[in-house]
Amino acid sequence: MDTTGQPKPNAVNRMLLITLIVILFAAALGIRIFDLDDPPLDFHSTRQLRSLIIARGMFYQGLEDSPRLEREIAVNQWKDLAIIEPPLFERLVALTYRIVGAEIPWIARIYSIIFWLAGGIPLFLLARRMTSDA
Repeated sequence: MDTTGQPKPNAVNRMLLITLIVILFAAALGIRIFDLDDPPLDFHSTRQLRSLIIARGMFYQGLEDSPRLEREIAVNQWKDLAIIEPPLFERLVALTYRIVGAEIPWIARIYSIIFWLAGGIPLFLLARRMTSDA
């Protein structure tokens, strides 16, 4: 604050920027969480279904108390898919299925939301760095 008791312009700008970022991230979260439990047929459905098949196969592979036929079908569907990229995301989802004790498809969307929001932070910092006067 300056001698008149008013906040400094930089402090006001910083507070406004933080408020705008929080609003933007809250809006992004709201948009992504809308219809969270809908079937994965809305956006890039092929990719979403492929990831769910892989995660399901990984989950059932170590699930010894599941029916043998169900486990074999899930694992075979997973193994029949070509490896396009390392299945890190799918492995994380399968591990979460195991922790929760059930296959819950919207868990993958929760992770996707978290990663998208986390990716927004370095994107903002990069954009700020590229557009600053320094």
